[in-house]
Amino acid sequence: MSTAAGEHARSHAVAGADEGEPLPPPSLAETPAVPPVDLAHDVRVSKPFVAMAWMVFACLLFAIMSLAAKRAMRELSFLEVAAGRAAFGALWIAGWARLRAVSLDVQDKRTQWKRTGAGIAAMFFGFFALSRLPLGDAVTLANLTPLILAVVSQRVLGERNGKGLLVAVVLGLAGVAMIAGASFSHPHGEHVGIAGFVAAVIGACCSAVAMIFLRRLGPRESAEGVSLHFAVWAALATFVVGLPWVRVPSVGAAVALVVAGFSGGAAQVAMTKAYGLDKAARVAAFGYSGLVISQILGVLFLDEVPGLRQVAGAALVILSGLFLVGGALRER
Repeated sequence: MSTAAGEHARSHAVAGADEGEPLPPPSLAETPAVPPVDLAHDVRVSKPFVAMAWMVFACLLFAIMSLAAKRAMRELSFLEVAAGRAAFGALWIAGWARLRAVSLDVQDKRTQWKRTGAGIAAMFFGFFALSRLPLGDAVTLANLTPLILAVVSQRVLGERNGKGLLVAVVLGLAGVAMIAGASFSHPHGEHVGIAGFVAAVIGACCSAVAMIFLRRLGPRESAEGVSLHFAVWAALATFVVGLPWVRVPSVGAAVALVVAGFSGGAAQVAMTKAYGLDKAARVAAFGYSGLVISQILGVLFLDEVPGLRQVAGAALVILSGLFLVGGALRER
């Protein structure tokens, strides 16, 4: 009886609509549920191969930056080199943005400041390590960042990183331990090697924090604007802190500073674009290509001959990155 009444009511409603009468509003039970939109995640995209290309390009530029910075550190303090790298990098970014008519405005000021603060700390410790360690050692230890991101990004960013995560972490830590053993026999003293190693690890942790905030900014922000904000404040911070040790550079050191700044600024933009296009841990893992590039540049231009332990450790770190990439790509 109730079924017949329901059918009669629906027929009456349809007939009424044909005669121009409005249909009754649907009940809440009949209204499809609309899932809430997470504004913190809805702008994230996943383009791993485009991100890989940007990150490999950034690694090449960062390797050139490290080589030029290492040359400048023969005469200048690491703080002066860091300030010059950031200042000339800011000039390059501003010029590039003006040439392409790109907006430099950053909407999420709070996240941007967190990214800049963590990035300045990473730059400070990274350049200190670069001044105390051979180029290959410093860059290899800096590549602890992908392993740190692989561990924390799932909890902090909600990004799953694949089944190869545990294997990648074990291999990477084993590789870092081997490389650290090689750095302890630094020609300028054991304490110098240990200080450089500790600074490099702290720098890698700070870099991981900076990359988390960079991923949170995502593609909705201008890569040039994000990079310029960091470069300007990094230049000011490192210059003020290093003011007592500032000296006039020679022509060779000045050229090295310009090269480090321009290549570092371009690398910063490329890296920012990469982190906006894919998962933080996966993008960071692509950065392991920088190890091979830096080791080759160190051999060719700095007469740094890596030992067997260093080569084996670097191989393990690279292998851990490959496990991360493979596990992440299998999820697609």
